[in-house]
Amino acid sequence: MSAADDQTVVDFLVELSDTLVADLEVDGLLQGVAERCVQLLDAQAAGILVADGRGELRLLAAAPEFTAGVRLFEAVSAPGSWCFATGQTMADPDLGAPDPRWQVFAEDAREAGFRSVSAVPMRVRGEVVGVLSVLRHRPGTFTDEQLRLTRAVANVATAGLLVQRDAGYRTVLAVHAQQVLTGRVAVERARGVLAELLAVDVDVALTELRRHAARTGRSLQAAAAEVVDSLPAAGRSSGSGTVLLAHRVTMDSLPALRAQVRQRLATAGLSGSAVDSFLLAVHEAAANAEEHAGGGRVWLWIHAGGVWCEISDDGPGLPDGFTIRIEPPGPGDVEHAGLWLIRRICPDLLIDSGPGGTRVLLRQQLPAHATGSTSDSTAAVEG
Repeated sequence: MSAADDQTVVDFLVELSDTLVADLEVDGLLQGVAERCVQLLDAQAAGILVADGRGELRLLAAAPEFTAGVRLFEAVSAPGSWCFATGQTMADPDLGAPDPRWQVFAEDAREAGFRSVSAVPMRVRGEVVGVLSVLRHRPGTFTDEQLRLTRAVANVATAGLLVQRDAGYRTVLAVHAQQVLTGRVAVERARGVLAELLAVDVDVALTELRRHAARTGRSLQAAAAEVVDSLPAAGRSSGSGTVLLAHRVTMDSLPALRAQVRQRLATAGLSGSAVDSFLLAVHEAAANAEEHAGGGRVWLWIHAGGVWCEISDDGPGLPDGFTIRIEPPGPGDVEHAGLWLIRRICPDLLIDSGPGGTRVLLRQQLPAHATGSTSDSTAAVEG
């Protein structure tokens, strides 16, 4: 390997060693291993499967996360299944002429764009407890060096799973497996809820969920659980929780959106002019998204002592050099009036705009009786 490759391996091992001596976050550890495997082996997908309490392989982490292609790792005929059963490393350099043992898997893998695969066992005291598998778009042999590196990564990841005291490794693995699987189920449910409410496909819904997790400082699984608990879906008239609303923006939906935002703001504890002003700001931003991008999405949530709203779209973005004027717009200056008004209502307005779309982030402080605190929290939220 090159010096750059050597440094990448060293960095990865340092990350893993830090994890082993810190509080163990299993899902983060496994996800990091999968993502690093993709990078280290110049691959396009990696999956970590661990046997559950019944001895069945379950996919606990994959890179990229939550895409259709990673389901290949769980196929009954996948090389990973043979690796687990035999305890031997399995590698197929050309899925165009595959080993007969995984003929069906190879056909599905080729349809997904993959051309080679490898799988190495994860062991505890000589017993195979899981598999680390890698998929590449190109055909070609996995070198001995690459397979040794994959085995080393699998070994360290296994050790990370077992950093617990006073518990047998079977119990530890079973508990961790259940934790990660529960998180995966929550994410799948949340992306389904968001896809329904925002009228987007599940991949866009996952992107929306990731952004909400980032802006509230939660893990993806925690944000997913919050969405499922909070938002109405599948016939439920209302939810309860800190996520108040996720709604698509179209010309036809604007009246219903205004009504729902008003109701959710009142539920959050706003009243009087605070509701009217913040509702006006949300409406102006949503109307801009409909007019200039053909529609968009609205999120409304409670965080850090305030009500937050993000209005996003997939339009062309604001013109280069665009600024919100300080002085009031003149008669007929419709182009600047909306954002000028929004900033008057929400002085800490944040706008992120580019060729891929625009995001407008608004905040309204909640009254002390709604937050249970007299302090004015100004915690930053990243979009």
